[in-house]
Amino acid sequence: MKDALRELTHRPQQHLTTFLVVVVGSMFGSGLIGSVGLLQKMTDPTGEAGGTLLVMLVLTSMTFFAVALFVSSMVVVNTFSIVVAGRIQQLALMRLIGAKAATLRRAIAGEGLIIGLVGSAVGLVLGAAVTWVLSLWGEAKNAGLDLQSTALNPWMIAPAVIVVVTSWMAAWNGARPVLSVSPLEGTRRTVEPTGRSLRRRSGALGASIALVGMGALLIAGGMLLAAGNPVGILPAVFGGLLSFAGIAVGAAWVMPVFFRLSALVIGHGTPGRMAVGNAKRYPLRSARTSMSLVIGITLVVMFGTVGSTVKSVVDIMASSEAYDPGQIAVVHQMIDNALLFVYGMIAFAVVIAVIGVANNMRSAIMQRRRELGMLRTIGLSTGQMWRMIFGESGQLTLSAACLGIPLGVLYGWVGTYCMFASVKGVGFFGPALPWGILAIVVLGCAVITAVATAIPARSVARDSPVRALATV
Repeated sequence: MKDALRELTHRPQQHLTTFLVVVVGSMFGSGLIGSVGLLQKMTDPTGEAGGTLLVMLVLTSMTFFAVALFVSSMVVVNTFSIVVAGRIQQLALMRLIGAKAATLRRAIAGEGLIIGLVGSAVGLVLGAAVTWVLSLWGEAKNAGLDLQSTALNPWMIAPAVIVVVTSWMAAWNGARPVLSVSPLEGTRRTVEPTGRSLRRRSGALGASIALVGMGALLIAGGMLLAAGNPVGILPAVFGGLLSFAGIAVGAAWVMPVFFRLSALVIGHGTPGRMAVGNAKRYPLRSARTSMSLVIGITLVVMFGTVGSTVKSVVDIMASSEAYDPGQIAVVHQMIDNALLFVYGMIAFAVVIAVIGVANNMRSAIMQRRRELGMLRTIGLSTGQMWRMIFGESGQLTLSAACLGIPLGVLYGWVGTYCMFASVKGVGFFGPALPWGILAIVVLGCAVITAVATAIPARSVARDSPVRALATV
């Protein structure tokens, strides 16, 4: 733990992203727990509904917290793998003079534990503050009485503890690649797995194929069952979870396919070809970064597809029955309001993913300062360097959109179909694409690309080629 404290004291900036991700995750989880208590007090002040309402609110909130936690763990793993890659020579030297791999790994994981403790504490305070403000606002709007008494509760500590454990485990996992090689090997190779070494990981590939296959069978079975009974949504939901888990496990094999597709758009000119080549160097790191964005995009598009498809189904039902247009408008408005709440929950996972993309680009570029200095010395202009970095970040976001949008449409349509296919007069129907949401996703990908480009490019552009070449 002393080594971890020393490293954090000397170079705290290398873990800024991890700290931000932990703070956001802890604030989100603790704020959700506090908000659940407020909502339960507002909607059921007398407690007549019993624990049913509370259980439903907790399950819904924890589902979104689990999504944010999964995305944050991927970002932390990626961040620590990049940080460890930057220390490869230092760690290899320590191994040569007698340090054990397990000791070094515990020290690096200790950094994750310390960051998790501090960041979770900060996030817990922020989440409690947000909940307290909401209670004051609710009382001012006459939404409930004595809300301040339920704004803060001991259960808010639970998400913060979970975030601490997750950050420690993610740091331990992120430290694994460099500590699995010999000291001499570590001094002459990168710690990120190459494409050739990834192809030897047959266990992960087999698990990915099995999960996707089982998920596809459950989705197909659920849709067949849903034609006569809405209970078919249960196997379909489990199938969706399994199939997406399989895609996440096999991200190192799945994402390169979309990298090659996006390369057709980006890989033009010298900067574009260099950007595509840089993404190929470390396929696992690039896949993990894109996968965090895939999760956010898939969720946004999925719920947007559910909303637009449910509206179309309501219109079909209204055309066969004598419904008042005003009633249909009210139903549409209720769907829009529900989606606003859902998008608010998903926003935290998307923010964490954006932080991960920006950090990946910043760390990867800063580790290549000498390489970029050499390129600029032999004629690479500042504009070409900007276009190269833009191409790298653009390839990550474009690839994530190419996978996340179809997945979101598929999952959203399957869920809606399983809910309404057995309703009389509905029958088979296709997905209604949420064009507004798709436009927002495309615009968001452009913004993410710009942010992920500007942060590292400005730092590198300020360095002269001579200073960059002198970087150790």
